[in-house]
Amino acid sequence: MHWSVYRGDPKGNQHAPLAQIHAANVHTLVPVWEYHTGDASQRSTMHANPIVVDGVMYITTPSLKAVALDARTGREIWSFDPSKYNDGHAVIRLRNRGVAYWKGGGGERIFDFVKDRVYALDGKTGRLIPSFGKGGYIDLRENLGVDPSTVGLEMTSPGAVYRNLLILGSRVNESYDGSPGHIRAYDAGTGQLVWIFHTIPREGQRGHETWKWVEGETYGGANAWGGITVDEERGWVFAATGSATEDFYGGFRKGSNLFANSVLALDGATGELKWHYQTVRHDIWDYDNPAAPILVTLTTGTTSKDAVVQLTKMGFTFVLDRDTGQPLFPVQDMPVPRSNVPGEETWPTQPVPLRPPPLIRQSLTEADLTNITPSAREYALKEFRKYRSGSIYTPPSLQGTLTLPGHLGGSEWHGASFDASLNVLYANVNEAPTINKLRAVHDLPADAAESPAQLGRRIYERTCAACHGAERQGVPPQTPSLLDLKKSRQEIEAVILQGRNSMPAFGYFRPRETSALIAYLTSAQGAVTSSGAAGLPDRYTIDGYTVFTDPDGVPAISPPWGTLNAIDLVKGDILWKVPLGEYPQLVAKGIRNTGSMNFGGAVSTSGGLIFVAATADEKIRAFEKHSGRVLWEHKLPAAGYATPSVYMIDGRQYVAIAAGGGGKNATRSGDSIIAFALPTDQQRAGRKEDPKLSSDWIQLFDGATLKGWVHMNGAHTYTVEEGAIVGRTVESSASMNSFLCTTREFDDFELELDTMVDRVTNQGIQIRSQVRPVQTTGRSFETFAGRVNGPQVEVRRFYKGQPTTGLIYGEALGTNWLSSQQKIDEGHHHFIDEGWNVLRIVARGPRIQTWVNGHAVEDLVNEDVYKTHPRGFIGLQIHGLSQREVALPLYAGSGVTASEPLLSRWRNIRIRSIARSQ
Repeated sequence: MHWSVYRGDPKGNQHAPLAQIHAANVHTLVPVWEYHTGDASQRSTMHANPIVVDGVMYITTPSLKAVALDARTGREIWSFDPSKYNDGHAVIRLRNRGVAYWKGGGGERIFDFVKDRVYALDGKTGRLIPSFGKGGYIDLRENLGVDPSTVGLEMTSPGAVYRNLLILGSRVNESYDGSPGHIRAYDAGTGQLVWIFHTIPREGQRGHETWKWVEGETYGGANAWGGITVDEERGWVFAATGSATEDFYGGFRKGSNLFANSVLALDGATGELKWHYQTVRHDIWDYDNPAAPILVTLTTGTTSKDAVVQLTKMGFTFVLDRDTGQPLFPVQDMPVPRSNVPGEETWPTQPVPLRPPPLIRQSLTEADLTNITPSAREYALKEFRKYRSGSIYTPPSLQGTLTLPGHLGGSEWHGASFDASLNVLYANVNEAPTINKLRAVHDLPADAAESPAQLGRRIYERTCAACHGAERQGVPPQTPSLLDLKKSRQEIEAVILQGRNSMPAFGYFRPRETSALIAYLTSAQGAVTSSGAAGLPDRYTIDGYTVFTDPDGVPAISPPWGTLNAIDLVKGDILWKVPLGEYPQLVAKGIRNTGSMNFGGAVSTSGGLIFVAATADEKIRAFEKHSGRVLWEHKLPAAGYATPSVYMIDGRQYVAIAAGGGGKNATRSGDSIIAFALPTDQQRAGRKEDPKLSSDWIQLFDGATLKGWVHMNGAHTYTVEEGAIVGRTVESSASMNSFLCTTREFDDFELELDTMVDRVTNQGIQIRSQVRPVQTTGRSFETFAGRVNGPQVEVRRFYKGQPTTGLIYGEALGTNWLSSQQKIDEGHHHFIDEGWNVLRIVARGPRIQTWVNGHAVEDLVNEDVYKTHPRGFIGLQIHGLSQREVALPLYAGSGVTASEPLLSRWRNIRIRSIARSQ
């Protein structure tokens, strides 16, 4: 099973239909190989989501090399170094999330995205393909309708392949003089431009009327920096754009500003606009749509609906009809505060979805400030009172506005994972306010004279101060100070022109401008006065992308600061929310479970798991899909600010993550790609934590928690109430059955438990059960990846001739009943319908015996089942009634509906080993 596309599949679902690694065995996961790129540097990072095709993994490194690895072992197959072909042989270090793969008439091709170029490589050898573009690459500064020498652009997310087209968004600079973010398609074989969609519409194009144009002003941004997703059946591609420039001041772009901050559906062959939906009008908060739209299919009963999910930095989840772009849940046009900044005209309303609920807080008051320590709260309160604050969409101000949600999310570039079997989206988000303080910028009067350093200061104020602050002080730890630079003139020039790590390149600066900027950057603080500071300011810009933090460098509001969320996309409910990550500096003080700002995606699997790294504590974790419980975690050599890849080769499932550190959490940098898998049989035999089952009785349920148990399959629920495990059915078309399974496996054993069941449902006790690792052929409800299967001891009341408790079924084995038809026809009345029942099961080799309330019921020998299931976990199964089943004659007169919760209960669950000779 491949992971051949960034985010796992063309629709951006970030889901792997694999279950060899599942909720009941993930705690045994171990590293199996580690590859070092060898080119990390201070503050470098790796966002790369490795892709895997035919056993080969393709990655990008901190210096944007493309590397092919054996995905089984991590052995390097080839490496392509773009610096040999970059202008001036420059080694470029920028954010990059991976490569794209295409197979055409000329064979396999890998596209490596290096700043403003796309290199085409032979997939087998890694050699440059000179027939592509201009000697092997496309120059993305061209074909934008502006002078290429003025374009500042980089490819942070890989392009998408649709048929023989390579379709690209881009990241552009977000300050004044930024480049336009038009979306383009190129022939994947030749590199020739095929179509362009103007995200900043030209005169005569749709959307042009939504801007008030100012002569001589540069219009940039509105770019799809989060990538592209593809609906191959419709032949459409989807993109989500960010703000127009300048990000925080719109006085020169009055209007709603289509197609900035918009979800776009385009014809993949022509670029024709099919529909659009704008999530923010006239954005002045840097509320970019951070990740490409997620294309999902929602299934309810016998119907299904294709939808588009757009996550936002505001914490909103827009769910749109894929054919029309119309919201599937109500959206309110909410009045928002007006700006008091001269020249600004905020849009009077913004769209707010009423469902699903926001994933993060939507306002900031004193009550929201941090309470982790008294000193932290005192500091936060003092800082809070310096600024303006309020509800979402409170505008930036000259005083400074504490903005929540902040510009780092909510959601970020990593998107989310969708599990179609449950209609559930798993999204990790941030909750960190930012300080949106504007400052004046003065353009130079026509008759004014200025020194080179004064010109440099003016360039800095328009272009650099948004990140590095008005006085070059930086915004640690995300953005370094530019005071007292310990670099040569040549080194400073290289960083300005080429970019480095999270800093974009400014290659469009002319030599005079670059020299002037260096003159200012190397001057003493306060030594250079502005050359145009007299009179009214000409424009405004943000005074640094500043996060509102406490003295420990963590958000100055009460935790959690990062969460993982499960969202039911049919009902629009948040099913659960749990903290994601911690801060080591707080853990050292005993402050735990705060969540951390997180950057990197979540991946769900059919094994009941969600894998995600992304956090400041440098761990990768596996969560249970049904509850958000952490089932496994591993400390990485550096933080994994990337999305994991999940794939299978030669029958073995792997989870791989790029551990590059750095990034906006500014943790130590690294250069590792690490793959995890289940231990081999030989490794498992030597693990001390997997002892043989004792011959003494052990309790599988502590009476208070579900420790040692995990939920797999289905949407039914398990809780602990009054000393018992309680299973409740829910109306769901996703799966009839759910299983609560032990995280330990057993071979020959004796099991006893008390059980109780509702009147017209049934449950069962799975024994020696396993999980189907991949999809197989057969009946659909039995053969999907992740399906629990094995012998099951049935638990039912004696209702209208149903088979009764103690008989044995082959759950998802394709065998139906293992007990004989005679036993089924005879039934028995040993089960107490309205009370607790004692069930005893003995499994010894191929023989399974059962007793109900002391009465022998079954004594079965089945060699075939024993060959396939000699060992496995114990599972508590619940089965809900579908609309189809309720309509059967069997349930006539029962009064039960499919929506009615039906209950099963278990308690006093104990097990012991038995010897084969007994």
